[in-house]
Amino acid sequence: MGTTVSAVIEPLVERRVFVTEAEAVQEMARDYVLRQITTLQQQIKRFERKYGMSFRRFNDYLHARSEMLTAGSLVDEERRTLGRAIMQEEDDWLDWKAAQEMLDSWLGLRAVG
Repeated sequence: MGTTVSAVIEPLVERRVFVTEAEAVQEMARDYVLRQITTLQQQIKRFERKYGMSFRRFNDYLHARSEMLTAGSLVDEERRTLGRAIMQEEDDWLDWKAAQEMLDSWLGLRAVG
């Protein structure tokens, strides 16, 4: 694998895009991490706009809606409608949680680097 990396990076060093192979690898890795961070931040912002709240508030909101579903005070049609809505919200919750955890992980890497 080292040969493959060198084969890709060496021409960039020869063309003086980077001073050294080490600098090239470091800069490319940094750019990759920053792209991942930007993508995840955009995904999180979409969820925040969609639901008009932070992930923490959405977590509480979803928990309250789930309790309402199981409380037994809804008629059948209301329960079915709410159940379908909650299923979609739970899918979003899972995607949102994963994006938040990955963002935290990437930000931790950036802080170390």
